[in-house]
Amino acid sequence: MHKPHGVTLPELLIVIAIVGILATLAVPSFQRLIQANAISSGVDIFMADLRFARSESIKRGGGVVMCRSDAPEKSSPTCGAGSTLGWQSGWIIFHDLNNNSNKTATETLLRVQAPFTTIDSIAEAGAATKFKFSPTGRLTLTASTSLQFGGKKVANDLQRVVCVNLSGRARIAGDGTKSCASDQ
Repeated sequence: MHKPHGVTLPELLIVIAIVGILATLAVPSFQRLIQANAISSGVDIFMADLRFARSESIKRGGGVVMCRSDAPEKSSPTCGAGSTLGWQSGWIIFHDLNNNSNKTATETLLRVQAPFTTIDSIAEAGAATKFKFSPTGRLTLTASTSLQFGGKKVANDLQRVVCVNLSGRARIAGDGTKSCASDQ
């Protein structure tokens, strides 16, 4: 009796077809999972840096600024709001010694966040391109603000809205359909 050694071409083609079908079914789920993880990670990083800036302001007696930067990884980064990417372009946190809310060469850079390449948008409501903290940890803004993580390329249920109140604390309001006012 003859024993086969290996697989035949039809068997191999059937296995490849089954694997191809399973892969086409799984890819959309993985893309959604990847988007959800990117949004979640971005929100976590932003909120951690906001808490860091607030605590540094209390520790240093005020004058800590977290601001959007068009080129945060430059050798001497500055605040900039010219980018159409919003907070997605990255940010810097620095100790503002001269109280002008702009980073100068003599001011201490505390933290740098590189641009996000996995999130298509981090947009702020209003003009909150800077968060400046007082010695008590409160923001010097005149109104609370919100940021939406995820743009038109991301489903609403994967997007996240982060609310930052005047006390300097941030919270997640919910998905892309929520607003800071509707969640209170």
